[in-house]
Amino acid sequence: MPNKVSREIEDEILAYVAKYPNDGPRRIYYELKAEGIDIGETGIYNVLKRNRLTHKAQRIEYSKHKPYHMKADSKDNKELPIFLNTNKAYPGYLVIQRIDFIGTFDGIGRIYQYSFYDTVSKWGEVKIYNKKQDIDIWHYFEMKLVYLLETFNLNIENLVTERKREFLPYFVRGDKYKEIIEDFNINHIFILSDDTPLLDDIKSFNKFLVREFYNKIPLNDDLDSFTKVENAINNFVRDYNFYTAIPKGDNKGKSPAEVVLDRAKENNADLDTLPLWLLALINSQRRGDTNG
Repeated sequence: MPNKVSREIEDEILAYVAKYPNDGPRRIYYELKAEGIDIGETGIYNVLKRNRLTHKAQRIEYSKHKPYHMKADSKDNKELPIFLNTNKAYPGYLVIQRIDFIGTFDGIGRIYQYSFYDTVSKWGEVKIYNKKQDIDIWHYFEMKLVYLLETFNLNIENLVTERKREFLPYFVRGDKYKEIIEDFNINHIFILSDDTPLLDDIKSFNKFLVREFYNKIPLNDDLDSFTKVENAINNFVRDYNFYTAIPKGDNKGKSPAEVVLDRAKENNADLDTLPLWLLALINSQRRGDTNG
């Protein structure tokens, strides 16, 4: 039977049901895909059907009598040896990404935020959405972040995605996730936010955004629509990247953009061919013009 699910994968599905009996085939598909387990939603449904677990009530009853043990339990807590080489401290070595629900604002609606943060240069990127179903991580990654990588002749070596059940589908749905990871030879892993210092930097970055931008939205009468907020956060993050001094570490006193440009020069990037808007920002930075 060419479509028969292996015993090992079936055990993973049943273990998942024992742990999360409320989840149906689609949610199970997303979770297992994040673990690198290659099985379609139909295959998962067939396993549930064969074990009489297609209905939530059946899965809940099953979970009461079956202890769970999943590979995910050990994966989420294991050491990450690819990130332990502290000598490799350059932009692109370790990048973190996550999705957050920022809140609901009067006259604007809900704001969901995707953030991307380079732990060495402190360069951050943000994309906001007002509808959860509109979130398309890898489209933004390809259109904006890949463009920046190519512009500065950089690459991402290691990418960590914070694993939240609420937002996991937006990281693994479709084929673009796999295509980008493979095309750019990125080491990628999902990790939980609990008890790991790897996510401290992006948490600090997002707290900064909340404190200095989002909390001030109600005080600014000009920000009365989602489009205006979107433009404002883009400008705010741009200014952060080009004008904010890194407070500590090997790059203390430099802006994230300066650290990225230093790396670009090391990689022999042709800075004379940079887009005009980027040259204007760099030149205004060198002049100390923070109003540009």
